[in-house]
Amino acid sequence: MRKVIIVEGKQDTEFIKALAPTLEVKSIEIKELGGAGKSHLEKLQSPLQALKNDNAINPIEKIGILLDLDPKDFTVESRLAFVNESVEKVFGVKLLDTSVFQQVSDSSIQITCYFIKPNLDVLLRKIASKPSPSADCLYRCLETQANIGQKEKDKAWPLYYMRWDICDAKERRKGLENVSFKCTDTKEAWNLNALLLEDLKTFLSLF
Repeated sequence: MRKVIIVEGKQDTEFIKALAPTLEVKSIEIKELGGAGKSHLEKLQSPLQALKNDNAINPIEKIGILLDLDPKDFTVESRLAFVNESVEKVFGVKLLDTSVFQQVSDSSIQITCYFIKPNLDVLLRKIASKPSPSADCLYRCLETQANIGQKEKDKAWPLYYMRWDICDAKERRKGLENVSFKCTDTKEAWNLNALLLEDLKTFLSLF
């Protein structure tokens, strides 16, 4: 039976494939939401409904929802409530905690969730394994700008790190192709053995 992990975007997909390469070996499906902020509730509900409909024809064993916590907008409890608003509406079951499966009644489906704390962008900054003078310089500059939100500052660091600290001039000319987690991971830009990733690896091992 199928196993599906729902993530926020392309970078999340590349990251978890690198972190848990057996996901592809196991043919686990990864679906991207394109965002999961406070105003994006329908983006989670829609794929869940599609999976529920598909289950009648192509049975699903497990569904995992992997989102950023984004503590500016959510606590763990309110993020779980955000997820449950869609899960309860579609499947009629409530998730009680992260990394704990709940069985959907009269169905083969088990469902769970996990939150990256505080978010993937900050996590990437913490596991960067190469010198990062350009990204650090930009971040220090952004820190002085009161009109720029913390989320935007956090998002800028890995993009600058990949573009200016990891990619060379030739690679930067093909930015869409090379300024990505997938490409920079081949250049050993990230420490995927960092201890702070163990909890996430444990969650991914459930699939």
